[in-house]
Amino acid sequence: MVINYGQEKIKNNHKLTIMFKLIYKLLSFLPVCALAMMPMACSEEQSLAQPDNNQEELEPAVSFTGSMNSPSSRTSGKYGKIDATNLGITFYWTTNDHEHMYINRGTDTSPIWERASKVSFTDKDATTHSANASFRFKGKYENKQYTMLYVGGDQKQSSKSKLYVDFARIQKQTSLDDGELANSGDCGVAKTTCDYYKKEGKGWGYHGDKHTFKLEHKAAYVTFMPYNPRGHMDNTYFVSAQIEAKESLYGKFPFTEKGVDVSKRPLNQNKVTLNLATKGMGNGLPIASNKEDAQEHAGIMVLPPGKYTDVLVKFIIKDHSTGKRFDVKKSYPALNLEAGLNQPIFCRLEVVDFTPSFNNYSMWGAEDPYYTLDAKAPHNWNKNATSIPAPEDERWPHDGDTRWYSEDEDAPAGVLTDDAFTINDASYILAKDCYWDENYLWAFDGHLQKGALWVPIISKGHTTAFDGKDWTSVPSSKSKNAISDEEHPIVGYYPLPLIGKYVDGALVEVGAAGYYWINRADPNSSDSKAYYLKVTKTGVSINHDGSKEWGCVPFTGDIRP
Repeated sequence: MVINYGQEKIKNNHKLTIMFKLIYKLLSFLPVCALAMMPMACSEEQSLAQPDNNQEELEPAVSFTGSMNSPSSRTSGKYGKIDATNLGITFYWTTNDHEHMYINRGTDTSPIWERASKVSFTDKDATTHSANASFRFKGKYENKQYTMLYVGGDQKQSSKSKLYVDFARIQKQTSLDDGELANSGDCGVAKTTCDYYKKEGKGWGYHGDKHTFKLEHKAAYVTFMPYNPRGHMDNTYFVSAQIEAKESLYGKFPFTEKGVDVSKRPLNQNKVTLNLATKGMGNGLPIASNKEDAQEHAGIMVLPPGKYTDVLVKFIIKDHSTGKRFDVKKSYPALNLEAGLNQPIFCRLEVVDFTPSFNNYSMWGAEDPYYTLDAKAPHNWNKNATSIPAPEDERWPHDGDTRWYSEDEDAPAGVLTDDAFTINDASYILAKDCYWDENYLWAFDGHLQKGALWVPIISKGHTTAFDGKDWTSVPSSKSKNAISDEEHPIVGYYPLPLIGKYVDGALVEVGAAGYYWINRADPNSSDSKAYYLKVTKTGVSINHDGSKEWGCVPFTGDIRP
């Protein structure tokens, strides 16, 4: 995993708000929001929106105005690349934001918090998200300055005199571009300023007090971006992220114009989960092959600011075709999340894609692979991605074609098996320890697998086997048990995946065993049997009696691309 501890500040593109004092004493705030998380201060300026044409008699309007340079309709929480060096989040209003917007009708010492009663979009084409929205508040507002609070999460415990921001334990992102940040605990503070304006004409909107304000975000943000440079993961998605820490990460916190009161942090609420495979999101976020593309597929989490210790970050990925879930964990001694700042976490996955070997199965000594361009390999895996049934048209190799096995003692020159180790050379894989790695993730033909056997690197040129005998003339079958320690040597070793074998056209035992041809026939039955290497979670073995009709990959050493 690669993690960038550098914080990213928020810059909020201008947000429009207008307040109208109607004869029915309904106040209307009309903000237009386009917030971009960038390495700058977090602010949102407000601007003028459209009047309520249903009102015939209007007193002079009190408006909150500003400038706005945003598209007319976007999502509420999209991570995006702002320029070549700065990354960020873009925020927009959603249909439930009136449940989180408050204005102080009292004083700083004795606040009276009035929550907005309604939100409506002023962008005519917007439905669920918009850069422009109108908020209505009940009451009369004549001061030149007000404090506004945007308070995320469940507001059941908030009252007229005290507000609480509720950071969610389970957060969700409902589309590639949409994080439900208000429900997750997003929050902000604003102070309004006032100017008088007058235009030619009579009626609505021609004169009154015009107010502007800047909203500063007070939550902290973490964006999760996994990528896998080792190969494609077509059927595998990023479905969830988790953060655990010694300090509480979620719950209700007092919220004032000073921001989140972290001194009142709840106890024993130490893990937050971000779900990405939710209704509307489908399978989750695709996993990019590089860091650049990962920025297009980010998961966004909202957290209370503060310093966290003993931090555990977990990325959970899932192969939806098999239902298999896997996680990648990393620990950090400390993580400092500041209010209004974004902490991007790039996770470099080391999932090797062994798919190139999918085309290297052959019968022992055959001229051509088991399946070819003319006789294509099937890809209709079973539910667990452990096997592929034989095709109904029986297009696997048959006696008489170039895919049929050789009856020679040594593989003919130029065929796939000719590249394999000779039997005496191959025997030296048993001379050293081998290690089973339960957590090793690898991909094969678009599916995720787990577990591989680490075997020692061996060399060529031996005239006898590791035991001093010549196995070319003496049929031998021997094995080595695997060591299952979590820590194992990497230098001098490589992983062999459990990629199964073909039998009568069907690929079998994927994830349970790996079969690899050795370049030597069985001394007892050279016309129909041959040596092969087998790897499982229990260890490695060399056997002399493999049927030459099997379809196996040649044992050439490290087959990682």
